[in-house]
Amino acid sequence: MSRYTIIEANVRRNKEDILPILKRNLKVASTQRYEWNYENCPYGAARCWLAKYENSNSFVGSAALFPRKIIINGEPVYAEIAGDFAVDKKHRAYGPALKLQREIQSRLRNTRFKFIYGVPNKSSKTLFLKIGYQEIGEFKLFIKILKTKYIPKEYLSLSLRSKMLLRVMNFLTSFMMLSLVIDIPIKIISKELRYKKTFNYSVEMPEFFDDRFDAFWEKVSKQFNIIGERTSNFLNWRYKQSSFQEYGIFCILDDKKNIAGYIVYYFKDNMCHIVDMLFLTSENILDSLLAEFALYVRANGMGAIVIRYLGNRLLEEKLKEFNFFMIKKIDMHLVTYSPNLSSESNLLDKKNWHFFAGDNDV
Repeated sequence: MSRYTIIEANVRRNKEDILPILKRNLKVASTQRYEWNYENCPYGAARCWLAKYENSNSFVGSAALFPRKIIINGEPVYAEIAGDFAVDKKHRAYGPALKLQREIQSRLRNTRFKFIYGVPNKSSKTLFLKIGYQEIGEFKLFIKILKTKYIPKEYLSLSLRSKMLLRVMNFLTSFMMLSLVIDIPIKIISKELRYKKTFNYSVEMPEFFDDRFDAFWEKVSKQFNIIGERTSNFLNWRYKQSSFQEYGIFCILDDKKNIAGYIVYYFKDNMCHIVDMLFLTSENILDSLLAEFALYVRANGMGAIVIRYLGNRLLEEKLKEFNFFMIKKIDMHLVTYSPNLSSESNLLDKKNWHFFAGDNDV
């Protein structure tokens, strides 16, 4: 009978045991990503467990927890992100996945970490719920179409609910000139092109996150019930030291040159992906941030802006005002586990969260 042993690894000493598993099973795995995400996080090294197949004395699976500081009702707590869950294909039906996750759960007690959260894929989500994780909510995908000729068909099909309308749009956008014609009404209804400044601000695109972001974080962190810490140290590590993507920073500043809001984004395949957004709670500020950013993305010739978000309705409603379509079913769910978690916990109310793609593991 096949037997598997679960051991807690040291992410530095066991690097050559962990990396091959990741590279066999995860597209994003690389040595550079490992060193950045496992070894150099500002909150400490990741914790990782390995599944050993006793019959061949070889490692066939791994799972990791990545540390993160979360602010809950103004109080900082340490949590861990469940990520890089990888089991070799021929061993997936024989139990190491379940054993890995049960071992991780048992190791949460008597540590500085209060809870685990993550965004598992569809098959992993079933396992996570089976062993005691609870679902917080489903991500919502928003897309703002700027140029129809650049929109991948899967986004177009998700944005347009009518199958007949979808067939018409697919036909029309196959012709360059017709696509340009379709873009005219899209442009006409776009709020950013009709937006008028309501307060004195300026736009800046800094290369790095400087001290101004720390002052901004001190002000804005109190606005949200549950939010991951966003100091300049963390933001530079997360977005500027990452080898995974080249991220840009877009800010609006008030008349004293203090940050009033920012967006972190990247361009890929004629699409702009927003991975983080933070702003002072003011309709004028949020309007200005979204309007100026949409104009900037248009000027760069992108075909659409995409954002994945889980949180309160303020941002969701504002995105709709700025002509973002909401796509409800993208099968991405935020789940959490804590030995002391009750069904009444604030963690389980998705409206308490301010959670973007950048809050997940990479």
